[in-house]
Amino acid sequence: MTTTIATPSLNGKKTMQTRWIQRFGVSIVFLICGSAIFVFGSNYFDLFPTNKNLAYNLGLSAALLAAAIGSKLSRRWNKYWQSIFAFFIASTAFPVTTIFSRWTSTVLDWFHTSTAMSQGIAIAKVYEMLLVVLPILALTKLSGADLGSIFLKRGNLKWSLSIGGLVLFNFASSAFLFFGTRFTSMDRIGEALLWGLVFSFANSFIEELWLRGIFLKRFMPVLGLGGSVLLTSVVFALMHCGVTYLTPVAVPFILAYALTMGLACGYLMMKTGNIWGAVLIHAAADFFAFFAMFANA
Repeated sequence: MTTTIATPSLNGKKTMQTRWIQRFGVSIVFLICGSAIFVFGSNYFDLFPTNKNLAYNLGLSAALLAAAIGSKLSRRWNKYWQSIFAFFIASTAFPVTTIFSRWTSTVLDWFHTSTAMSQGIAIAKVYEMLLVVLPILALTKLSGADLGSIFLKRGNLKWSLSIGGLVLFNFASSAFLFFGTRFTSMDRIGEALLWGLVFSFANSFIEELWLRGIFLKRFMPVLGLGGSVLLTSVVFALMHCGVTYLTPVAVPFILAYALTMGLACGYLMMKTGNIWGAVLIHAAADFFAFFAMFANA
């Protein structure tokens, strides 16, 4: 009788194949969860019946919370519970902003402004930032994790501020170069500069924390560095599929733009250990768009 003995190299190859299959399967599931939140549950556009639908978003949050609790209690699925809980945290943003957005006009009235003005748009974005960020911070602490787990720490501050600051300066300079002459007065330029920076930092902080900060470290154990950065970048790009300020022909370009920026921001966050460089890079892109928009207003 002959006995076939598997060689170590063959066993290692099978193990690696199994690992990649598992990683691919988890990536698909996570992509579906991300799309369910940031695309089908989005309050930013009306492409699907579930957009701006409070019942859908509340139901999704409840389902994700139940899945997170179930996986935490399961010996087999326990390693995924932090990732699933991160999806639950992310899912709370849209129902919270839907419920409390009715007070946006009241907040703007305090400042005697409206969303027809640059000041009003910026203040409304700061209000939205509070509605999104505060639950993220509270739920992160509730999960037993510290704020460093969502990149709110010092990390390599020198590199993050240096790289992010250079990108911000470059984009701001380009905005002035291309659109500065379209303003009718220095007062208008000053308003666009001030409120553009307020809007840009508020929006970039929301999205970097919401789209990358709460996910990257939780995805790492199951997807690795490259998989975590790529998946969050794909979801970030898909979130922009319904942008309303561009013509349809421009949508593929904004998706490519968002994907590549997501890859750069995600990689920088993982390398520096903090969110600040990514926020500056994201703010640079937002400021360029804001300044251009009000140059033509």
